[in-house]
Amino acid sequence: MSKKIICSSCGAEYEEHLVRCPYCGTATLNAEENEYMGKLEDVRKDLEDYSGEGEKQVKSKVGKTIIIVILVMIIIAALILGSIFLDWLGRQRDKNNRKDEFLNNQGITTSMLEETYYEM
Repeated sequence: MSKKIICSSCGAEYEEHLVRCPYCGTATLNAEENEYMGKLEDVRKDLEDYSGEGEKQVKSKVGKTIIIVILVMIIIAALILGSIFLDWLGRQRDKNNRKDEFLNNQGITTSMLEETYYEM
């Protein structure tokens, strides 16, 4: 049998484990404190359960983000190197075209250069 207490507001008698007087709703300090601590413990347990999962999710997202950043940097580096190489090829082609044009203006053909080279 549970212990009975008397409400300080209305004087009604009720069981001690109740948080509030069933007649007037006045809260008892001990029962209210126990209810609050129980809810607080439930929140603490929930936080413990979620904290492990949250860390795993954050680590997974950070890892994926790092991989994506590295891939983007590799792609950007490849594009930069490719454009530098294509620019170099274009300059070489222009240089060769100017050289051929100069030789043609001087009346020198490529076959003449090859004959001169082989005669040396």
